This record gives sequence, structure tokens and C-alpha cells, in this order.
Amino acid sequence: MRGICRRALAGVGSLLLCACSTSGPGPLQPSGAEAPAGDAVAVRDTPVVPGRPGRVFVMAGLGKSCEPLGEPQITIEQAPTKGDVSLVPGQETTIQYSLSGTCTGHKAVGTGIYYTARQGSSGTDRFSISAKLGSGEVATRSFEVRIAE
Repeated sequence: MRGICRRALAGVGSLLLCACSTSGPGPLQPSGAEAPAGDAVAVRDTPVVPGRPGRVFVMAGLGKSCEPLGEPQITIEQAPTKGDVSLVPGQETTIQYSLSGTCTGHKAVGTGIYYTARQGSSGTDRFSISAKLGSGEVATRSFEVRIAE
């Protein structure tokens, strides 16, 4: 399962964290255009089916020369209210966008972020995570998912 990286989370020193959706329809669309990059919400357009985990994003750390920096340590800062988030390391993705523009097309391995809506849930749900590299660099981002009716 390949991911599509549509928006870099942060460019902190040598850290480049990418938020990536699955390779199917519905790439991430940043919202809150007037908000600073750290406050924007990444929205997954493809609805998730209640009871089925769906890979929503991949978080990967890359250096200035696109070298892998190891998978970030991810913490759920604000849990979703209608579902659960799970983390799966070792997920591959192809970078479609990077802050510097130099990492586009490079493959990366990171931690997959999966969202599972609870049975009977509908509408949208939000959650926030922070990602930290071994060097201590941290980026925080909020995400929104639509739940299939």
C-alpha cells in the first residue's frame, strides 16, 4: 500500500515530517489556509468505513538530503471522539511533496496512522498527533476524517 504525501508537516532543522494518505482516491487536503502551517488541519477526503481500520497517513522523518532519519515517535495528543487511532511502523510511501521540493519522488518508510470509526458513528472526527525524532525535533498536526454512512 503506497501513500501519497500531499503536505509536509514541518521543516524543523533537518526534520521533514510528511502526512500521507493511502494511494486510493482522496488525498490529504490541507484546510485552514489562513492559519499557520502548524495549525492547519489535514483532511482525508475518502470516507472511512466504521469497524474497518483505514490507513489515513504515514509519518516519516527525512533529512535535508532526503536521507531517512528513522521513524518518528508518535503520540496521540487529542484522541478522536468517534473512533480509535492505531500506529503501524514500517509503512512505505512515496513523497509527492516536500518543503524543500528536493524529496519529491523519494521513497520513505514511516509509521502508518490508522483510524477506525466505531460502529454506528457518522459525520466527521478529528484527532491530533505529535511526531518526535530521536534528535528531539517535534511537529504537531491535527487531522480530520469523514465517516462513511
